[in-house]
Amino acid sequence: MGPCLRRQPRPRPGRRTGPPWSGTRTIGTGLVLQEAPGHTPGSSVLRLTSGGEHAVFVGDLLHSPVQLAHPGCSSCFCLDQEQAAAGRLRILRQAADRRELVLPAHFAGPGAARVERAGAGFVPRWVS
Repeated sequence: MGPCLRRQPRPRPGRRTGPPWSGTRTIGTGLVLQEAPGHTPGSSVLRLTSGGEHAVFVGDLLHSPVQLAHPGCSSCFCLDQEQAAAGRLRILRQAADRRELVLPAHFAGPGAARVERAGAGFVPRWVS
């Protein structure tokens, strides 16, 4: 683990959590939750399909645009850096192949990009 090791929160009595799941889960019309383990337990991305267009909300999968060019680079916040890197690469490959709009939660500036493969990484084509 990275230098940002933090103590994990303990379950609170009476706190409801959902059942464990893996793979993908359809949660509504055009909305699919896909696991993306490695960052934290239960990490996932949300895929949206509407009107023939596709998007993926990547949440904590990406913390910096550097991770597009170097998907193997995990942040110090990833609990399992190898698993997080493998998931990031898998999701970005799918996004490039499907021409999905990628919506990262942690980037400043333009809010969405289509990604194209470039060597071992990806190049963003920002959409305003």
